[in-house]
This record gives sequence, structure tokens and C-alpha cells, in this order.
Amino acid sequence: MRKSIKAMIGATCGLFMLVGGTAQAKKVTIRVQSVIPATADEVVMLKQFGANVSTLTNGEVKIKVLPAGAIVGVKETLEAVDKGLIEGGFAWTHYWSGYHPAAMLFGSPTAGAGLGIDNIAWVSWYMYGGGRQLYDDLWGEMGMNIKGLML
Repeated sequence: MRKSIKAMIGATCGLFMLVGGTAQAKKVTIRVQSVIPATADEVVMLKQFGANVSTLTNGEVKIKVLPAGAIVGVKETLEAVDKGLIEGGFAWTHYWSGYHPAAMLFGSPTAGAGLGIDNIAWVSWYMYGGGRQLYDDLWGEMGMNIKGLML
């Protein structure tokens, strides 16, 4: 059975931004639960992203950022999105290495694990060296449709 995960919000926000300019658009709230505390810098950036989306869509799309554990436990985030309990999850891919060991390639430890790659080289590989395709393949092997978003 193929899981349909709408984790993160990149593709969804793109769609809603297109819809946001129409006069008949329905207002949408996207609940995104983080796996880290609300005071973490990354969550602050996600909240700012949500504010920007709201501004760009004239308030038609709102992203409500929920702290870790607000709806489900951290380890249940993927399943919560799949079941529709929340519309998105905010985490690093390596959080899900228990599902597939290759998830570690796409998480923050790669740069600091003595592998000889810094964050700029990693982003270059991901964007222009085939990394994004491998990312999609990873989730495909796991039966999930996940779209990542880098802040």
C-alpha cells in the first residue's frame, strides 16, 4: 500500500500560492508539526516562512506551526501526516533513518560526520549533482510521497 505523505509544505504551498490570487479561493490552514522545540532557530525560520506565505496569498493560506509533541509524538510525525492528523511535518531526513539507513545521507549529520563534505558542497550535490533524484528515490522505496523544503 502506497502511503501518500504531504510532509513539509513546498509543493503544497506552491499550489496554494497559485490559487491564492483567485477571487473564489477557499482559505486554507496547513498545520505543520515540528520534531524540535518551538524556540529552535529552524522553527523560528519556519514560522517566518509561514508568515511570508500568508502575506503572498493575501491570507488565503495560513501555516500553523505546532511544536514537537503538540498532536503526536516526534516518532509518529510521518504516520500522522499520512493519516491526515496534520498536513505537514518539519524534520531532518535523518530522523527517519530507522525506516531506511540511506536517510542519513540527507540529514544534518552528513556535514559533520567526518565525511569530507561541508554544507555548501552538500547543497550543490543535492540541487545539481543528482541528490534530489536520490532523495525522491529513497522515499519511493519506502512507499512515501515526501517533498522536502530547505529553509
